Amino acid sequence: MTPAATAVLAQDHLAALFHERARLVAESTADTTPVTALVVLRSLDVADVVQGARAFAASLSRAEGLTWMRSWTRTRFLFGNPRNLTGRAPARIVAPAGTTAWLGPCPSEHLPGVSRLLRPLTGALPALPDTLDIPGRAGWPRRELQLATREVGLVGYLVHLHHTIAEASLLGRLGAAEPLRITHRPDLDVRSAHGSPGYARVHHAAHDSPLLRLYASLAP
Repeated sequence: MTPAATAVLAQDHLAALFHERARLVAESTADTTPVTALVVLRSLDVADVVQGARAFAASLSRAEGLTWMRSWTRTRFLFGNPRNLTGRAPARIVAPAGTTAWLGPCPSEHLPGVSRLLRPLTGALPALPDTLDIPGRAGWPRRELQLATREVGLVGYLVHLHHTIAEASLLGRLGAAEPLRITHRPDLDVRSAHGSPGYARVHHAAHDSPLLRLYASLAP
């Protein structure tokens, strides 16, 4: 098979995964109320983000989870100290190490004041380890989550990681106590990442590009 034909097949595979996510979102619930989750980070701790995101998804009622799924698990990332989330905007979940906290999901047209008081997260993605083990229930097999990092900024990385963890959790494809191994690679090859992934995050390779790229792949 020629490289061009191989590239076409890879794009076809990515398109199928891309449209599968759209189908799951559309079929999640009839409630079309836009909602948004807020994530407040003091510093980037990947393990904290993963554990907190799973705990946040597990804390949602079925109705809340379905409505958030229908909103494409929309999330805003803000820079701030979770310890300061008190009063009328308390955190719903604080990650184990205290670096990250979750609020909501809130109606997108009526976000709490903290969304205006804290500045949006920005910046370059810091150096990350090739692999990172996330603890879980003893005796359970460890599953791999691969993430692409080439030309991915801090917010982009968090978006891809958070969507994957949250949606896989809401769909019952990732348990809150499963041990995980995070593997960082410049690029993921859809033909060799995980042939039939437990969940995958596929999006456009660039803002104005029709080509799709695999950003995250959870082992089946």
